[in-house]
This record gives sequence, structure tokens and C-alpha cells, in this order.
Amino acid sequence: MALHFERSEFDARRDRLLIEMAEKKLDAVLLFAQESMYWLTGYDTFGFCFFQCLVVKADGSMVLLTRSADLRQARHTSTIEN
Repeated sequence: MALHFERSEFDARRDRLLIEMAEKKLDAVLLFAQESMYWLTGYDTFGFCFFQCLVVKADGSMVLLTRSADLRQARHTSTIEN
């Protein structure tokens, strides 16, 4: 499944988040809501009923903590690389 928006749109969303994080002097943000992960990365999954957390660091890197069963979906539907 392809991304629902252009990669540049997701990059702009990430950049907006990073600006807010810098203003608040945050080293990282933890996202637990599926809707937030989708908005930021395009990650679309049915695994929302299981524990998942997207860690967004101040340098813009992102790490998804999820079940191994959802890794393939994350790689195919989002900008998440780790």
C-alpha cells in the first residue's frame, strides 16, 4: 500500500512537530494514539488495539515500538524506517 499523501507532506508535518518540540525544549515525544501516528507518518494498521508507541526524537528520527506482526505494515504504509 502506498502512502496516502506525498512524502513532502509528511516531512512538513514532522518539521512542524520538531519546531514545537524545540520551542518547548523537548528531547523526544511519545505518540500512542493511532491517529497521531497516521497523521505524522502515514502508518495505517489494524493493530491499534495492541500496545504501540512512536518515539520522535528532537533530531527528527523516529522509532516505532510495536509487535513483530505489524512491522511489515509499518514499512509499507508509512515513512517509518526503524
